[in-house]
This record gives sequence, structure tokens and C-alpha cells, in this order.
Amino acid sequence: MARLETSPESEQSSIISTRRQFATIAWLRWRIFVNSLRGKGAAGELVVKIISYPFLAIVILGPSAGAAAASYYLVNSDEVSLLAIPLWIIFALWQFIGINTSTTGPSFDLSSLIRFPIRYRDYLLIRLSFGLMDPPTLVGIGCLIGMSIGIAIASPWLLPWAALALFAYGLCNILFSRMIYSWMERWLAQRRTRELLTGIILAFSLGVQFIAQYAQRLGHHGHHAPPNPLLTKAMDAMVFINWLLPPGLTALSIDHFHTGEPLIALAALSGVLFFTLGFLLILHMRLRAQFLGEDLSEAPAASQPKSVAVKIPAGVAVTSEGSSLSFLPATVAGCLIKEIRYLLRSGPKLYVLIMPVFVVFLVSVRSSGMSYAGVSRHSITNMLFSYGCAYTQLIFVSLIYNSLGADGTGVQFYFMAPVRMRDVILAKNLMTVCIFAIEIILIYIATAIITKPTAADLTAATIAWSLFTLFLNMSIGNIRSIASPKVLDSARVRSQNVSGLSSLISLAVVAAAVGLGALMALACSFLHTSYWMAAAVFSVLAILAFVLYLLVLNKVDGIARDHIEELTGTLAKV
Repeated sequence: MARLETSPESEQSSIISTRRQFATIAWLRWRIFVNSLRGKGAAGELVVKIISYPFLAIVILGPSAGAAAASYYLVNSDEVSLLAIPLWIIFALWQFIGINTSTTGPSFDLSSLIRFPIRYRDYLLIRLSFGLMDPPTLVGIGCLIGMSIGIAIASPWLLPWAALALFAYGLCNILFSRMIYSWMERWLAQRRTRELLTGIILAFSLGVQFIAQYAQRLGHHGHHAPPNPLLTKAMDAMVFINWLLPPGLTALSIDHFHTGEPLIALAALSGVLFFTLGFLLILHMRLRAQFLGEDLSEAPAASQPKSVAVKIPAGVAVTSEGSSLSFLPATVAGCLIKEIRYLLRSGPKLYVLIMPVFVVFLVSVRSSGMSYAGVSRHSITNMLFSYGCAYTQLIFVSLIYNSLGADGTGVQFYFMAPVRMRDVILAKNLMTVCIFAIEIILIYIATAIITKPTAADLTAATIAWSLFTLFLNMSIGNIRSIASPKVLDSARVRSQNVSGLSSLISLAVVAAAVGLGALMALACSFLHTSYWMAAAVFSVLAILAFVLYLLVLNKVDGIARDHIEELTGTLAKV
């Protein structure tokens, strides 16, 4: 049989083709950025990005300096094995920032490249290469560079091996985060797995916070108590497992090289490389299936419809679904029912709404630790209801400032059906107000159970402040939802729920409202009066904010007509 051989010309052509593909994608990314500056509101988005760069620099340089100082101290103190502590912190910081920030990479989906004649090898390299300038990767690499600098200052001869081990550890973290994101997007592509995964992540994160706070309280109350045998065994098991995972293996490799045991150091480094290859293999399985055309949807499997005969007893009237909302106009009631169904079918939204109540519980537990720092526990517990209501304002950003994002392509029907956009926005706002009312009631009950019922004057002042902030946010958010919409993609792990400018405006509004509330609290304390004065002031402000809300609501139809192309073009984008 004739053997197929690859000629040098074909290999050179392949290299040129790969370079052209990378260059084309980089050029496309640049053109998307340039063209985005020509749309409406582009100047504001550019200002937000420019403002965010100093904060990003602080986020990168701060942990990097801390990692350098910690590495210098540990190596200089001959405690090289304890480098596992900053390495675990870097790992946690890497993943935490990755989940809680939106990607700064290309604004197009790289999985769409499979539509074009591209080899899988090039597709894999592109997926691995793009996104290296995202905040989590920059923070992680900066911390590892800082550790290398700290080790070099403390022990220059240890730098080459430490740099090699830290490089392998950084590569392991990059592949691990890519693997996690790719598989999470696979699971989030379907509603049932999305709800299950979100529940597991939420339960895990809240459980970790609860255990940490409980351990903190146990430590403060048991200074002279003998150690718990169960906790001691659990700690020993965690320390043992640490040496079998990449952070512990990396620290072990550097430590044994420092003590003159290169073979053990090489074995530990091989363990890090083994994890790296394993993460790459799992990522390859996901990307290979995607490259071969795997496409998941939330559509249920086709089934034969079953005809069911329903007998209606005589004298029983058939009522519509919206009969309980008959006091509302028909269009508003219909849109409100749709919003309720959206909420009930969205597991992530339901889980997020639980957070304010749980935050109240965490603050109450943490207050025991704050008392040791000189902060009065009494002053903290008395304001728990106010803290919970203030936090609730933050989680309503995506509901208020991007209320049309979940409609997606369905937003086109609002302009084709005989429906006023005013009624659509009003239904969404009614849904927000109802959720907020339920949140306030649950937070009040939680604070009453944890400590004691909040005083009447403070309760009235907090509710009046909350209504003022809510109506002010809805007045601005209704305009931003139409002028600067954002598609909500529940299948993307790091998707931005609102535009950058809308996020900045919402934070500024909440910060200003919190500042105003703090000033009123100080004024009441300085004048030695109750919080009824603050309640009266914020009641007046709430009425004025409600009037502003009505004025904006009456102009929503005109605003929607002026932004119809941008609104439908953005939300209906495939």
C-alpha cells in the first residue's frame, strides 16, 4: 500500500493557514470593538470601561503584592511547605473572580467557528488562547509572578525551579477554569440541569460561608475549651488531601527542592502535570463534542398527544387564568401572568431571591466576631432589618435595569401585538414590587426570630427608604431597559446581566440612597430623636419618587418607538 506522507509544502501551508485564522479572529475582535463605539450609548460604555481599568489594576496589583510578601516571608522563615496556603488562596481567587465577572474577550461566541472549514486542532488552540486577558487570568498570573518575585528575593537559587513549578500550576489553573466553564455551559444549556446545578452551587457556597462563620464563633467562645476530636480529624484529613492536589503538590515540589531532594520535587511536579493533562483531556472531550456538532436545547422530546376527555359538572363555571387579576387591565394581567411563569420556571432567579434572608443570618453570626474588633453587637443586630433591605436593592439590578432581557426574540411581539409598551413595563414593575414586598416580610420575620422584632420607628423609616430607592431605581431602570438592553443568556457562565453603564448607574443610585439613609440616621442620633423623623422625610421622598416613576411610565411608549431598532436588534440577535 502506498503510504501517505506530508510534504514540507503542505506543512508550511498548514502553518500559514493557522496564522491567518488567528489573525482573522483577532481582526474581527478589533472590528467588533470599534463598531461598538458607533452605536447609541457607546460613549457611556467606553467611559465605564476606562473608569474600570484603575479598579482592575488595583485588583491585580493588590493580591500580587500580597502574594509576593507572603512568599518572601515563608521562604525566608524556612516554612516553604506553607506556600500551599497562598497557592490555595490564588486558586480560590482565580475561580471566584471568574464566576463573578463578565468576560472581556471577544463579544462573539467562539463555538460559532465550527460553521467554517477549520481543523479541530486550530479550534482547540483558539479556545485556549482567547480569554487570556480576562480579569481572573490576569489576577492569577499576577499573583504567581508576585510569588516568584518574593521567592527570588528570599532565595535566588530557588527561583528557576520555583518559576517552573508555578508556571505548571498556572497552566493547571487555566485549564481547570476552562474545563469548568465549558462543562457548566453544557449543563446550563438545559433547564432541568441548570436548576439542579444552580441549586448545588448555591447550597455549597452558602454551606461554606455558614461553616466558616460557625467555626469563627466556636473559636471565639471556646478559647480554653479542649479541641473537638471530630474537628481535629477533619482538619487532619483536609491537610492530607491538600498534599494530593495541585496547590499542595506545587508547594511540596518547591519545598523538597529547597531541602535538596530533587527526585521527590520532580515527582510532585509530575503530579501537577498529571492534573494538567487530565483537565486538558476532559476539556478536549467537551470541545470535541461541540466541534462535531452537538447542539442542546430546552425543547422536550416529541411525544404523541393523548386525548383526555374532561367532564365539567353542571353548574360549574369555567374561569380564565387571569380571573384572580381581574382588577387589572387585561393586557397588564396577561403580561403579569407571563412574568410569574418566567419566575417560577427560572431556578437561578428563585435561588437569588433567597439570598437576602440568608445574608441576614450570616450578618447575625458574623456580628459575634465583630464584637471582638470593638464593634457593638447591639448596634449591628438592631440594624439587621435595614441591612437586609439595603442588600435586597442590589439583587434587583437585573430585574429593573434590564427587565426586557429575558424576553429575547419575543420582544418583537410587543410591537406587533395590540399592546402598549407601558402595560408591559408596568406588569414587570408590579412583579418587582410584589417580590420586594415578600422579601421585606421575610427579612423582618428572620430578624425577629434571630434577635427581636425591629422597633416600629426604624421599621417605618427602613420601609420608606426602601420605597424611595425602589421607585427611583425603577424610574431610571425603565429607561435603561429600553435604551440599553442586554440579552440574558442563562446557558453562559460568565454573561453580563446588564450593560456596564446601567450597572454603574444602579450602583451610584443605591450608594447615594445608602449615604442619604446614613446621614438621616446620624441626624436622628445627633438630635436625640427617634427614627420617626427619618420615616417622615423618606415618605415625602418616596412620594416624589413615585410621581417621577409615573411621569417616566407615561413616556415609555415614546421611548420605545425611538429605540425600536436597537431594542429588537439587540434582543433578537441570534
